[in-house]
Amino acid sequence: MRFLLAGLVCLSLGIGLTEYMRRNPATKGDGSTTTEPETLPGGKKKPSYPKAVAALLETDPAGTDTPSASPELAALLSTPEGAPVAGFSPIAGGTFTARELKGGFGAALFVMEANGKSGLVRASQGEAPKLLFSRDSIGALAVDGSTVFFSEGGLVASTHARGGEPVVVRARFKNAVVTSLASSGDLVVVTLMPKGVDPLSTDAVGAVAAISSDGEVTLIAQEQVRPRAALTDGKDAFWVAGFPPGLWRGALDGAFSSQLSDKAEDPIALDGDGAFFRSPLGTGAELRRVGRAGGNMQTLAAADVGFLVASSGLVRFATVGAGPKLMEVTSGAEPTEVMPITGSARGLALGGTTLFLLTTGDDGKSLLLAK
Repeated sequence: MRFLLAGLVCLSLGIGLTEYMRRNPATKGDGSTTTEPETLPGGKKKPSYPKAVAALLETDPAGTDTPSASPELAALLSTPEGAPVAGFSPIAGGTFTARELKGGFGAALFVMEANGKSGLVRASQGEAPKLLFSRDSIGALAVDGSTVFFSEGGLVASTHARGGEPVVVRARFKNAVVTSLASSGDLVVVTLMPKGVDPLSTDAVGAVAAISSDGEVTLIAQEQVRPRAALTDGKDAFWVAGFPPGLWRGALDGAFSSQLSDKAEDPIALDGDGAFFRSPLGTGAELRRVGRAGGNMQTLAAADVGFLVASSGLVRFATVGAGPKLMEVTSGAEPTEVMPITGSARGLALGGTTLFLLTTGDDGKSLLLAK
């Protein structure tokens, strides 16, 4: 009888303790809490994160979205006339602000903004520029093959790069804003900041995450200061973060993250086994290269790099500031000037073998050139 009573007492204590733990989650030394592990299909346990990180990664169900086009934005697009300059021909332009230039399969995609609206534009040589759709505020772009990914606040979505298909919502972050994104196949890497936080905040409240094709979100890195400029090679993610900023690398499954350079700013580019980036130095900015696994640091050019692409060992970059230029360089050689830039550079991208340069003239008009 005594053993039975002792067993009932232990059982009651166990139930009470379990209920207390459920109502009072584990608290860390800094006062924050951790979420309880969630069981995923197949019995796999979802990692538990600090409460602030879990809130940052929280998403609404994905789905589809019907794209719409703005006739007012479309009317601003035109194919400018003019002779080629240094082999570059004008293929799109107009009185609007242009940014986020990306390339894929011989075409360029960029965001145009005018009259409080933003639109996604596709342009290529031999074709008239086309407005694929418009939204209130398109954020970042990424292109992989025939798919273009874009963000809008906490929304991450995709559609066919030629348009004419529904927009597929990959994730809707409830409490975060996407500051940059990158893609490899159907996998998307995003850098995140909490909604309502000052974009220039130096608090370590940002994160880097991967979104799978079925919408599962995996944390790559947390406690990031202003994470941005995401890239991925399908194995690892690369981004800029920190104050002062540095270049980071992390495994897509969240297994590790490490700093490749403690002095790095965007833009960044990947080619071969190296990562290229703008390094801010006391006497002037430089274009530098570091091995993707770290070490092997090189300075390629003393230049204030604003935009950057790299392919097959050839690095092309557009400078900013007074007297902007389009330059190119290979490892171990001196940089050479391709051509001066009229106005200012707003983007540089490769689409197959075609190089695209996006500029804004002194008259405020945007111009897309292709070679």
